Amino acid sequence: MTQLVAAIMSRCDTQKPVIIDVGANVGLFTKAFVAASNKPKLVLAIEPSNYVYSILEIVTSNLSAVRCRKLALSHQDAEVQLKTPVKKSGSLRVGLSHIGGGDSAHAFIETVTARRLDDVLSDEAITNVDIVKIDVEGAEQFVLDGAPNLLHQMRPIWFIELVQGRADNFAGSAADIFAQFIGAGYDAYVLTDSYGWDQVSAIGEATDYLFVPSKA
Repeated sequence: MTQLVAAIMSRCDTQKPVIIDVGANVGLFTKAFVAASNKPKLVLAIEPSNYVYSILEIVTSNLSAVRCRKLALSHQDAEVQLKTPVKKSGSLRVGLSHIGGGDSAHAFIETVTARRLDDVLSDEAITNVDIVKIDVEGAEQFVLDGAPNLLHQMRPIWFIELVQGRADNFAGSAADIFAQFIGAGYDAYVLTDSYGWDQVSAIGEATDYLFVPSKA
């Protein structure tokens, strides 16, 4: 995690960057961002699950640069159902929670508040964002549809998980999201084994992509 975060932050020229961790889970990325050599001014950690959020608050309680918010992100403000798959043992697969369709019979379901990311940033008085990490189990398009100002005006670096099998829960397309970034003037990269970045022109077998505003 430390090497991955260092690789992401190596593409950011801003000192004391502002970072948004969407789908923060128990804070692994959040803590790694805070521990990076280029200390962030702020990490806004967003996590919808009541259970997971309680852990996130504990593990970040002594990190003054972190703000935690218990929210889902979507294209509109709403109350939505968060589905967390249940293992055969009865424990929760907390890393796979999502607000899409799919199998509800084998999931723990809770109602959570969803907000548009642009509105959240406005409420938090955040006027500039340098890095966004998104891991929302297929809801990436919903997040982007609620963040046109962030995507087109603030233009941060984005590190996003794109997996078609998870986008299927939202009748979405990982390839369309990739194309949306390219159309918005971003360059796409995938991580190498040595924690560098290779530029790519189309979505492939990789599951994680870095989108950087084009300098051309």
